[in-house]
Amino acid sequence: MTANVSKERAGPQAAKAGAPREDGMSPALQAHIGRHVRAMFDEVADEPIPDHLLRLLQDLDKSGEK
Repeated sequence: MTANVSKERAGPQAAKAGAPREDGMSPALQAHIGRHVRAMFDEVADEPIPDHLLRLLQDLDKSGEK
């Protein structure tokens, strides 16, 4: 009985595993896109910060200390 209750609470789309949501995206497609977006942002986050931006940040920190 608890499985029926949780499906009812989750909505009609949750009753069908892998069924597309109202926006047309299946959970598998959402997961696929999510993995690629995370991989892209991980690559960007791992890149070193250019020296000119580090100097700018240091200058901003110094100006805020006054």
